[in-house]
Amino acid sequence: MKRYIFHKAMFFLSLSALLGGLLQSCEEVIDIDLNDAAPKLVIDGQIVIGEPATVRISYTSDYFSDDEAAYEENASITITDSENNSENLSYIENGIYTGALLRGKPGLEYSLSITIDDKTHKGKSKILTPTQIVKLGYTEFDGFGGSQDEPEYNIVITLTNNTEEDNYYMVKYFINGSEKEDTYSLWSNEYFPNEETIEFTPLRFSFTKDDVVTVKAYSIDEGTYDYYSELDEIIDQQGGGSSTPFNPGSNFGKDVLGYFRAWSYDQQTVQVEDE
Repeated sequence: MKRYIFHKAMFFLSLSALLGGLLQSCEEVIDIDLNDAAPKLVIDGQIVIGEPATVRISYTSDYFSDDEAAYEENASITITDSENNSENLSYIENGIYTGALLRGKPGLEYSLSITIDDKTHKGKSKILTPTQIVKLGYTEFDGFGGSQDEPEYNIVITLTNNTEEDNYYMVKYFINGSEKEDTYSLWSNEYFPNEETIEFTPLRFSFTKDDVVTVKAYSIDEGTYDYYSELDEIIDQQGGGSSTPFNPGSNFGKDVLGYFRAWSYDQQTVQVEDE
């Protein structure tokens, strides 16, 4: 899970600040053992409208270790919806567990219970009414960073907005079938409280002629919105923002990395062509 692990860049920022203060105050040699950090439990769970739940469980490794992530193969996992339907998830491989019968429905809240070595971790999330992509287009990018030899483009997205719910949206972008790393947009109904449609252009995401662009617009609950907002702050840190390191708050509790999210989505695809 590439985004939930403590970032090395943030670690060095924190360590540099610590060592700087020590060097100013004394000349004593201080040994700092970086290799004995206890592994952290990482849970990445989701249930999508019309699909069964999936969960991946792994552990972080020591900071300088080149070993691959260790996976949990013996967890007991149950998912339950707000109508008291439940199902036990089955282990597949590489720390992945999946359900089969219980599928995501809008309006229902889902509870995920995971027991490992007699300790239980619980998380909740709700599937909201799915948004719809009313229109998907593009416009030529005329800002900084564009290439004069090859015009760049920005996507233009119009979504439906259910004014009867507190809506939160996350939009992901895929170019030629591959997800654009660390690029997504977050929107809250606070920005559009009474508007039935939302139109926006993500400036962090651009592409060129003949690219096939797929947009997935997720309807998410408030907790999921907050989680990804914190992830956004971490990404901004790497671009020169605040240097205080942290991990986003998990709905499984402070001792766990990762999140359980329930969501619905709509998707559309467009290809840039000669105008």
